[in-house]
Amino acid sequence: MNIEDVQAKLVAFLEKLPASGFDTIADSDVSELESLAGEADSLGMNSGKKLIANLVLALKARKAGENTDESVQLRITALDFYVTHLEHGEPEDL
Repeated sequence: MNIEDVQAKLVAFLEKLPASGFDTIADSDVSELESLAGEADSLGMNSGKKLIANLVLALKARKAGENTDESVQLRITALDFYVTHLEHGEPEDL
């Protein structure tokens, strides 16, 4: 997998997320996101890995009732901004 593949998969993931009610997101979707964090890590995409991991943690906390939709939405917005502005360059800068 390359950077463009990770970007495309993140875009597809973000597009299918609900606008609220994040506690209803399937565990398989969270696992998919964890897999993408691993791909970002293997490509050296430090910022991408961190943003994806933060969203995974927020989603898990939301499903457990320990987080709010607003907290999850903040992390989605950060990841969406990252994906939208992802440009080719050195992976460690991404």
